[in-house]
Amino acid sequence: MLKKITILSLILASLSLYAEGKYEGKLEKTVVTATGFSDNVDNQIKNVTIITSEDIKEKGYNTVEDILKQAPGINITQTGFGSAVDIRGQGRFGLGTSANISKAVSSVKILIDGDVAMDTIDTSHAYIPLNTISVNDVERVEIINGGGTVLYGSGTRGGVVNIITKDRTKEGASGKVYYQNSSYGTNKLGFDAGINYGNKFIIDLGYENVNGKGYRRGSKEANEYLNGSLKYNITDNHSLKFKASRYDSEETLASDLTKSQLLSDRRQPGILSDIDVNRKEYSLGYEGKVTDNLKLSLTGYKQDTNKTMYGMPKTKFEDNKKGINFKGNYGLENGNIIFGYNYINHKGSREQTIFGTPIMNVDLAKETNSFYLLGRHKLVGNLEGTAGYRFERAEYKTNREVPSTRMPVPGGRGFVTIPAREMHGSRKDSNSTYELGLNYKYSDTGNVYAKYERGFRSPAATEFVDYAPGARNYTLNNLKTEKFNTYEVGFKDMLWNSFVSATAFHTRTNNEVYLNMDHGVLGGPSTARWTFHNLKATERTGVELFAEQYLGKLRVNESFTYVNAKIKKVGDDVLASTTYNFKDGQKIPGVPSTKVTLGLDYEIADGLRTTANLNYYSSSVDTYNEKIPSYSTTDLGLKYKHKNGFGLNAGVKNIFNKKYNVAQGKDPLTGSTVYSPADERTYYIGASYEF
Repeated sequence: MLKKITILSLILASLSLYAEGKYEGKLEKTVVTATGFSDNVDNQIKNVTIITSEDIKEKGYNTVEDILKQAPGINITQTGFGSAVDIRGQGRFGLGTSANISKAVSSVKILIDGDVAMDTIDTSHAYIPLNTISVNDVERVEIINGGGTVLYGSGTRGGVVNIITKDRTKEGASGKVYYQNSSYGTNKLGFDAGINYGNKFIIDLGYENVNGKGYRRGSKEANEYLNGSLKYNITDNHSLKFKASRYDSEETLASDLTKSQLLSDRRQPGILSDIDVNRKEYSLGYEGKVTDNLKLSLTGYKQDTNKTMYGMPKTKFEDNKKGINFKGNYGLENGNIIFGYNYINHKGSREQTIFGTPIMNVDLAKETNSFYLLGRHKLVGNLEGTAGYRFERAEYKTNREVPSTRMPVPGGRGFVTIPAREMHGSRKDSNSTYELGLNYKYSDTGNVYAKYERGFRSPAATEFVDYAPGARNYTLNNLKTEKFNTYEVGFKDMLWNSFVSATAFHTRTNNEVYLNMDHGVLGGPSTARWTFHNLKATERTGVELFAEQYLGKLRVNESFTYVNAKIKKVGDDVLASTTYNFKDGQKIPGVPSTKVTLGLDYEIADGLRTTANLNYYSSSVDTYNEKIPSYSTTDLGLKYKHKNGFGLNAGVKNIFNKKYNVAQGKDPLTGSTVYSPADERTYYIGASYEF
């Protein structure tokens, strides 16, 4: 399959040598995420991918997760509690039964409008609530592969994804209503409307409802998304904007299946579980051009996410975050200086009950203060240099209380008495990071760059606590901060009628954190024991290639991503203190070494377009070093939009009906391999009207 895709991509790319298509200004596109302020792509000493509003509209995406699946170099993984966005092979780190922890959750930062991160404080049960934002509210998505610690702090080794929401620019009243029906009786209905009063007052309101069944029998979802904003342009150079959004969902999910279950009926429900999610977010921001040389931005925000998992026991997660982001951009004669300050107060809790009786309470808190500087200066001719520094100080608190409880053992194997225990701890952590880079613009369209970044990921509040074998009590550990060094070179240019970018990188991480878990003889979460450890060294080395051709009415894009992610050195102290062990040179679990994408967009007639997208993922290994097979999917779409605003869209996803799995792990009771099957072929059709 990979060979066929490569040959087809080369044929299509070669056609650009003779095409007379129109160059669509890829290098002139502005990007916000790289510096925090709008700037051209060719000024960036980073590998930047921009998914535009046109791309989003044309491909019938239902969720933000769907958008990112098509992006070069991105792998969407399942954590058991939701989804994670993996860039540059972060993978899964955990040994022992049920220790299948996604590192992408804590190593790739997902932002909303460049200010609010979507991370949760409880990384041991973490997921990124990607789909709590409506696709219709997304203006574009900016992706930076690798790094970003100077601007965005801890947890950006893999990269940064910035989801930028819409800002109404059309004067007067405007809006959109839309409806879509897709497989399994899923219906999506929504609208957005707003008024722009002479570019002075801008009011926006949007609503979306999604309701339907899932691929697995018995699974279903019902969610609502409501958002609104009010923007006041005080003058041409100063503005205030208030935003609010709310997301509510009720889902019934199916459990993983054994191999025999998968072969007999991959749509069977297994064990069904109900999950409710509620997310609220508020922000108030100011942007201003104070002088000809100075731009300032100040944003305050509050974000609350609640998640309840019904079962035995019932588990309720709360995640509360509030913060302030201040940043400025001061222009110099031959460059500029970006500076900023971030404050985050992040709290979370986890409560487990059986028949209303509390059996566990966990309270977590992390308060972070940080400041940063990032400067760019023209050195000589067309050569520019950048240098940046960030200092971050974090204070943690963690409290755990478990009363003496008689717990049922899963599988109907009797009861076990859990002794009462509690732990109260705190910790302070200070870290600094810096980056250096060179950017040489060798032509009007081409640039080549090199950069070095020294970054970090401070441990999460949950990772400071062990429940050590034999001790039967909580203890504070001495976990170290992850430190990484990234070296990167790349170039971007227009060659004939093709935009081309290429990047090579190497990242070495010291003290990467992983979880070792042992459920003991009886099995089940009630008897779980765990310890966190630092690996001595891990390495991720790879290349990222992207090209896009403009062949008249046909636009074609190809990408190839390769990453060799491995555990370089486990460390003698880890080998001596854990039940299950990694090995030196072992592949990092959950990382496909290769991802290839191929996309086509053809204008059949005025207003009528067809699209095709192919994604290929190579094989990988799970946390037990067992093979996860390669797979590929192909999607087709058709869209029509009339000049009067009426539109139709339809498509088929996974048109060749490939059967693959989105997750693979071990059952905590039996130790057998279990799988989470992906959707087979699905269909959608929709209509919309814009005014």
